[in-house]
Amino acid sequence: MRIQEGSLTDQVSSTASRAAESQRIEVNGSNASGAPSTAGADHVDLSGLAGRISQGMAALAHQSAAKVSQLQQSYRAGSYQPSAEDIARAMTRP
Repeated sequence: MRIQEGSLTDQVSSTASRAAESQRIEVNGSNASGAPSTAGADHVDLSGLAGRISQGMAALAHQSAAKVSQLQQSYRAGSYQPSAEDIARAMTRP
């Protein structure tokens, strides 16, 4: 099995750019600054939530990259011993 480290960093950068793009989406007639475009319109501010989601996704991507790196080192050293139970469980998970 060959692991492409470059694909992990590409995935992290595309995730960050998608999160930044989602912060610019207009909601219920509000413009990007959050000011309502019509009088009396409802206002929703998602910038804080989007930022927390972005941070969580970045942390998850970092954890995944670290785990892949650790598995890669074990495989190269010849010490990688996958558990048959873990593999079966992952294959049958819905």
